[in-house]
Amino acid sequence: MSGTNFRQKNLLKDLIYLGQTKPVTKQTVKGLFRFALEPLLEAQTQKAVVLIRLFDTGELDGVLKRLEFTNAEIYSFDDITNGENLTKDDIWGQTEFLVLLSPRYSACLLWDYSTETIKDTSCLYYLLNSRDVNNVIRIISENSKIDLMRYTQEYTPERRSNELLNQAVHKFINFADSFVEEAAMTQAEAGLLSESDDIVKKYEYISTKSKVISHDIKNHLSIIDLYSKIIEKRLEMVKNAELRDSITNAVSSIKKSKESINVLLTELKTIQSAKLETLNFVQILNNAVELVTAKAQQSNVKIEVLNSYNGEILADENKLLNVMINLFYNAIDAMADTAKDGLIKIQTEVSEDNMLKILISDNGCGIKAENSQKIFEEGYTSKVTGSGLGLYISKEAMQEQYGDLRLISTDKKGTTFEISVPKL
Repeated sequence: MSGTNFRQKNLLKDLIYLGQTKPVTKQTVKGLFRFALEPLLEAQTQKAVVLIRLFDTGELDGVLKRLEFTNAEIYSFDDITNGENLTKDDIWGQTEFLVLLSPRYSACLLWDYSTETIKDTSCLYYLLNSRDVNNVIRIISENSKIDLMRYTQEYTPERRSNELLNQAVHKFINFADSFVEEAAMTQAEAGLLSESDDIVKKYEYISTKSKVISHDIKNHLSIIDLYSKIIEKRLEMVKNAELRDSITNAVSSIKKSKESINVLLTELKTIQSAKLETLNFVQILNNAVELVTAKAQQSNVKIEVLNSYNGEILADENKLLNVMINLFYNAIDAMADTAKDGLIKIQTEVSEDNMLKILISDNGCGIKAENSQKIFEEGYTSKVTGSGLGLYISKEAMQEQYGDLRLISTDKKGTTFEISVPKL
């Protein structure tokens, strides 16, 4: 071994192998990338240092643009992300990373799609608020144009590893990736079913499948709840205020992600029979807005409510809630690639036929004219990861409630959908 230069060895890839995690998909990695940056993006004036090596910025351009507006020093080890490029020697191969240090928070995410034989999957090395992040910075610093170790002295957000926190994150990673895989399998199976003309069998299949998925998701969410409560309980024994605030912020991010999954879970309820009852509309509207607020804030989207109706409606609470949330999420996605500030506007009006019209508008990219006639068709989607069931099921759900869902207008300035429900 004499004469071997260990600085020319890809030690980051070794950490990924040593992590011994379950391989996850590219979609999950990108989700974790956003998750790790979220505390910094929310506190834009917070000083920090961010090290990035990233080959594919697809679906991450918005996050990277937001990062540029923070008070962080950004160093890149690639040719596509903004920030001072510190690439020295090409020893990292296909290994990518995100490392973040700030006075109150630290994070590290390492992945390499060449570790697995299945395309676009990778094992992970993932840390939150752990002193082991300094070890990763030392490895990167040894192959950098400048000495990065000074940041480990400048930023000391913790004094010991937070094993409970990192265990909870790993469990969350496994759950999130299982959900992605299950969704992909369901989409493929639905494609096979679409060759059949038997609509009843389709709904029976989807209903049964949704119950199985819902059960598994609820089990995993209970694990996340348990670990979050354990971490919060342990916080009572932490005397260091900065450390306590740092862990609190991390747990808050986990809870936000859990809330987002709960919203996805509610979509599965729309394929059950409608249960009509008298409901207070303002309460339903407030609940829907509250459930999507976290995602809207993450995407820099504002929600403006202009409601003039304070009475009651006849509807299925879960179904109506899910339809509204689905439209909100579609609106947020439509505004992701626009340069302007995102805005969702909710307005109401009462029609002559005693129906309450709920108008949901966005200022996103709009729907192409040739696609506007297809959006309510089963299986149609313009999203890379879409199932083609969201608007189809939503329209069916509203018609079951003696209402409707329609596309009112769409152009390059935005899109407006109309939900109609019986007014009491």
